[in-house]
Amino acid sequence: MRAVFIILMLINLGVFGVGQGWFGTPRAEAGRTAPNKLPVPLNADAAKLGPVQLQSR
Repeated sequence: MRAVFIILMLINLGVFGVGQGWFGTPRAEAGRTAPNKLPVPLNADAAKLGPVQLQSR
């Protein structure tokens, strides 16, 4: 009975490790891009700053 318990605990630990990514990328994360990467590069020179003009109603 003790051997069955130890085997079940090792299987449980292995499944947990796979889900946490201990053995590579988890299946839930496959195909995702990093959140800090922008898909389109920004053109910082296109932004123009100047005085604010308020529209009156």
